[in-house]
Amino acid sequence: MLLRVKRDTTGSLAALDPADEADLIERCRADDRTAHDEFYHRFRRQVAGNLYRVLGDRTDLDDLVQEVFVIAFRGLERFRGDARLSTWLYRICVNVALGRIRTRKRRPNAVGMTDLDSAPADPSLTERPETPDRSLERRRDQESVYRALEELAPKKRIVLYLHEIEGLDLKEIAYLVDSNPVTVRTRLFYARREFYKIIAGDAALAGDEPAGAGEGDDA
Repeated sequence: MLLRVKRDTTGSLAALDPADEADLIERCRADDRTAHDEFYHRFRRQVAGNLYRVLGDRTDLDDLVQEVFVIAFRGLERFRGDARLSTWLYRICVNVALGRIRTRKRRPNAVGMTDLDSAPADPSLTERPETPDRSLERRRDQESVYRALEELAPKKRIVLYLHEIEGLDLKEIAYLVDSNPVTVRTRLFYARREFYKIIAGDAALAGDEPAGAGEGDDA
């Protein structure tokens, strides 16, 4: 039921090579306004897309994008280069999205993911136009997935999304959520179980798990 989709994570401009990336970081650290503008315009689309896909809606998206960049500019002094800049930004996106999931009281009407992600989920669709019926079916599937994800505790939702939709492995997810692969594996196990119970219409049983099994996840 979960929909793995090919992602555009390169931003709106061509990806930077390591030398140019390091130069951009140093210029930003030197408080070069031109470098700040370049940083923002280079990565804004990527940041917006990441937030949109994790959250499943556009509510306060512009504000959340700004929050990511504020955190990024403040944190560049501590950026050690142990990951690509785009991956580090993705980590900030995940944490900002997690905060948003925790604080919102109810989910707005579901929207499709195709507006910011033009790549089709099925590679074979690149060879022929998508039919209206298939487009409607895919949109309904996406909305169903996000409705089920909304029922999960925030930490479980994040790891399930990153693994099953983004296709990331446990080590990559552990970096993004500032955890360890063992905890991620445990959280993913319970997230999958709850997700499929919800999809099957058995949401009342979704929370029935042994005490402590969710690794301290919050609702």
